[in-house]
Amino acid sequence: MKPGRLELYLKANHSGYVNSDLSYFKSLKENFIKRPTIKYLLTKQAVSVGRTLEPSYEISLVIAKCGKNDTIGEDLINPSISVFLKTVIEKVDKVVKAMPLSNNTITRRIDEMGKDIETQHIEKFKSRNFSLQMDESTLRDSEVVLLGYARYIDKE
Repeated sequence: MKPGRLELYLKANHSGYVNSDLSYFKSLKENFIKRPTIKYLLTKQAVSVGRTLEPSYEISLVIAKCGKNDTIGEDLINPSISVFLKTVIEKVDKVVKAMPLSNNTITRRIDEMGKDIETQHIEKFKSRNFSLQMDESTLRDSEVVLLGYARYIDKE
């Protein structure tokens, strides 16, 4: 826009800013450029989710190995990590509080790991010779359990 028309526009539509200094408008421009954008906010969130994803899987694996209830992640482990960081490192980490350790998340991650192990074993069974042994056992109250053992040589 031509400077003369720009001045007329400023006087007609923004008369309150006519006597403002040039530095005021420059600071407005700098604030506009430095404002947080949606892309910035989403990438910042993605980075924090990326930092918490692997520990969340590791904690899910520990919970599965211990055979504890899936809610222990949000009830005990997450607050324990926060207390540890606050006490030892003297830092409250927002990333730890954002770490997904809810009941549904832990259950889903344990199921994903189980399916992954199952698909790995199926692929090994398809490519190798194996022997299969079936065993039937009886529990209390005449409950029958059928166990299957698969044996194969794995060079890995």
